[in-house]
Amino acid sequence: MFAAMAYASGASAASFVIGDENATVGSPVVFWGAQWWKDNPLSTGFAPAAFKGWANTPGAAPSCGTPWSTDPGNSSDPPPAPLPELIDVVVSSEITKSGRTISGNATKVVLVRTNPGYEPNPGHPGTGTIVSVVCPSEGGGIT
Repeated sequence: MFAAMAYASGASAASFVIGDENATVGSPVVFWGAQWWKDNPLSTGFAPAAFKGWANTPGAAPSCGTPWSTDPGNSSDPPPAPLPELIDVVVSSEITKSGRTISGNATKVVLVRTNPGYEPNPGHPGTGTIVSVVCPSEGGGIT
């Protein structure tokens, strides 16, 4: 007998993001939260503190090599709770802020098993564990 699992892949036009230094299978991750920049080291340094983990563009499902951008904090319009049990999450090595726009690259996409507790308020972090790599990429441009 098989248990049903909720999985969001390719259906979303936006995505959560994690730093590339945490992006190994089996690693616990924080993909949404007030302290995202502290919880997600990047190989190029730190993300802006205003980034909370939700990329609301490019308007397509997460994919390797496709740059993304977003607004700071709750302005990014994160999805309502509860999240599906499994979600695709973008992995970034570089995230910058120019004016109100935060942007980054997509070096990988990983599959994350979510933990309970997420709320679209960054004070209620979204956490989980990486279960597999969906796609790798040799780079990924920054917008």
